[in-house]
Amino acid sequence: MAPSFTRCAARWTWVAVAIVATAGAGCTPSGTSCPAGQTACGNVCVDLQTDARHCGVCNTSCFAGARCIAGNCECPAAQPDTCGLQCVNLQTDAAHCGTCDRACGPGTCQAAACVCGPAPVALCPDDPATGRCVDTSTSGSNCGSCGNGCEPARVCSTSSCQCLTPNTTCNGGTPAEVCTNTSTDSRNCGTCGNACPAGRTCSSGACIPTCAAGFTPCSGACVNLQTDAAHCGSCSNACSSGQTCSAGTCKAACPTLTCGPTCCAGNTPCCGASCPNQHRNFIGTPGVQTYYDCVPSGTYDVVTAETAARQWAPNGNRITTTQSCPTLGGGSRCLIWQKPLVGTDVGCGVWCYEGPYAGTLTVTQTYACPCPAALGVDWD
Repeated sequence: MAPSFTRCAARWTWVAVAIVATAGAGCTPSGTSCPAGQTACGNVCVDLQTDARHCGVCNTSCFAGARCIAGNCECPAAQPDTCGLQCVNLQTDAAHCGTCDRACGPGTCQAAACVCGPAPVALCPDDPATGRCVDTSTSGSNCGSCGNGCEPARVCSTSSCQCLTPNTTCNGGTPAEVCTNTSTDSRNCGTCGNACPAGRTCSSGACIPTCAAGFTPCSGACVNLQTDAAHCGSCSNACSSGQTCSAGTCKAACPTLTCGPTCCAGNTPCCGASCPNQHRNFIGTPGVQTYYDCVPSGTYDVVTAETAARQWAPNGNRITTTQSCPTLGGGSRCLIWQKPLVGTDVGCGVWCYEGPYAGTLTVTQTYACPCPAALGVDWD
């Protein structure tokens, strides 16, 4: 029995140690249990004294190159300085030489000063405390030497300011020398020295009248880039055959009516920049008749009733505008329209525009003019 008791006692001793250890570590609100010296950050146990992602406080990360020492972010000895959120060495860092963000460019940083060379790389300005290394063979502000800037139309190439295509040098070798684009320069239009007179501007090397607002000079003429099919959206963009230009974009030609940017149905005039409204006679029948105007569809009055009647019989006659329908009881006003009393094409129509029967109509091929038989919408 003794060996068995010994094993049993040892087992319970380890259980007791585990319980004590667990009690010493404690449980966090997240339910994570951490050993002594560590803290739960979320569901992870960390050492806030050394963890660079949780330095001193949970979720406080050290910036690039830094280490967490005794709960503080510190840069290594080789990079003792800080610029923004990174460790740098201001004595040797070519991007932060002597001070943050002072870049040496194509040079190196030695003892906090930019060291440049070989030529054509030079220190500009020639001051170790503020200068930076630049390539004077291509630098537009230090072309050939420090401080020698090229005018906007020129570029620095092989250490000299050059006038490159499409620009041209005018008045070369004189104090009035200028690098300019003779296609657009009103003082040198087409050729050097050809100045456009007052009220004209230079376009494509030709003097043209100054364009009004909304127009652009193209090929010697003022055009509207929003609507001109030969210059749609830009001077060089021509629409294909059969296309039109709308809002600066080439589109298939509208076979009917264009109002503003929209291709509309019908052949009546636009309503300002909007399409005309569609109206119908004999709605719901095979003989439906469609017409357009600027009155909103579904407007019922004596004027719209006569407009609808004229679509049916353009040469007809107004008999009355105050016919009461239905025949028994009345309650609705209607227009009676009769075809002319000539030939064999005879008929009479009734268009109701007021009261319960507004929107109804009936037509005959005789001179009888009965009221519509039922409520509904026969015209709009």
